Amino acid sequence: MAELLGLGCSHGPIILTPPEVWAKGRERVMARVPNYEPPAQLIEELGDDNGLSQDISDHKKVVESFKVLRDRLHDWNPDVLMVIGDDQAENFLQDNLPPFCLYTGAEVDGYPFQRPAARTNLWDAAPETKFTFQCPKDFARGMRNFLIRDGFDMSSSSALKGWDWGLAHAIINPLVYLDPDGKFPLLPLFVNCYGEEAGLDYPPRPTPKRCYELGQGIRRFLDTRDERVAVVASSSWSHSFLAHRFQCMSIDIETDRRYLDMLRKGQGSKLAELTPEELQESGDHEILNWIIALGVLGDVPAEIVDVRESQTQLAYRVAAIWN
Repeated sequence: MAELLGLGCSHGPIILTPPEVWAKGRERVMARVPNYEPPAQLIEELGDDNGLSQDISDHKKVVESFKVLRDRLHDWNPDVLMVIGDDQAENFLQDNLPPFCLYTGAEVDGYPFQRPAARTNLWDAAPETKFTFQCPKDFARGMRNFLIRDGFDMSSSSALKGWDWGLAHAIINPLVYLDPDGKFPLLPLFVNCYGEEAGLDYPPRPTPKRCYELGQGIRRFLDTRDERVAVVASSSWSHSFLAHRFQCMSIDIETDRRYLDMLRKGQGSKLAELTPEELQESGDHEILNWIIALGVLGDVPAEIVDVRESQTQLAYRVAAIWN
């Protein structure tokens, strides 16, 4: 039976950038929302310096929380590092749109600073900076084969060709903090969290119930193994520009606090009961990545490392550990 460590984190591009440029990102996102009106909390956080003071404070907490996660990961020293993240029209385009896809190749690259939003980054790294990871192809193929025989129609890919930048940002961005040197064999699992939000040709996102079932299937496979496996859920929770309950202008703090309480109490399986409509209303599309991880880890209380509830963040961010 495999030993498990769980980590939860955000992957938003701002985690790579200095707080002095966060305002530009806010402006770009706000401009995408017709007739945008900032919520009262955001106006207060912006203060008289366009949010810089709030951004500096949040940035410090984000970096500190990633250090806690990184230290725990490296102290634990896994044999496999499985990162669950959503592909946002990056590797998977109109010619191939799976709900889930397991990477079964031997190696994979990522270029996190190629995105214009990350050209100015905390490391002063060039856009062409490449991160390379070795992958546990036999382990991944075994997981894929087990899941298919277990009744789950899992797709797989042994090469990422849809995007010149390699790994989708949901996978590569947190790795810049967690394992930049590629110490641990990396197993990416891609999820179509955004569904129709990414365009009319995109299929619906998988349901929370199905995501939890996938996690349970992965756990059944891991119960046949003896590796030490770290499972990383990579995503923010509600996004202001996706929260239709608030006309895509505000993160849904009340809803996310309720989900957070479930995690603290070891009731993560309750998230499997959410409906697609609830996710759409709250802008919590990406929490599906966490729900898969919760299916793997089971109803174990989470150690909450940090919570960012600032409207200036444009998304609700949680850092957590299960061990």
